[in-house]
Amino acid sequence: APHVSFCQIDTDQELLIPDEYVTNIAERLNLYTELNKIETEEGLLAFENELRDRFGPVPREVKELLNAVKLQWLAKEIGFEKLSLKNNILRGNFPSNPSSGFYESDMFRSILLFAQKYQRGVKMKEGKTSLLMIFDQVKSVAHAIAILNEMIGKNELQEA
Repeated sequence: APHVSFCQIDTDQELLIPDEYVTNIAERLNLYTELNKIETEEGLLAFENELRDRFGPVPREVKELLNAVKLQWLAKEIGFEKLSLKNNILRGNFPSNPSSGFYESDMFRSILLFAQKYQRGVKMKEGKTSLLMIFDQVKSVAHAIAILNEMIGKNELQEA
């Protein structure tokens, strides 16, 4: 069972529905509300298709917003309490409770193996409140997704 019900994501990337894409404020707020309720890939795809049908080609910021939802799911599945993507650096905070069952889990063991194997710009370090995993050179939410997917063995990382 996942140890975290929700993973907070903090980023300097533009993740939003631009005003010029959906001009009506109430409509934009409704879309954000709808997006928050989506729990599956299929749901996200349907949402994106609906946007395309109603408002035209989906802008980059919206695609990244949809990616951020996927990133949140992944982070939660992995067990991160918090994730931040700023200045092209991805930081994941592991659970702050050291006696959390997470540190005994297979997931944590495979993360450690991954960190040893994946030499390119990844480090583990003790933060003030928890253990951190830090990746350099992460240019986008999509790139962060690819790394986390590889970390849990969902796919091989496509070199960007």
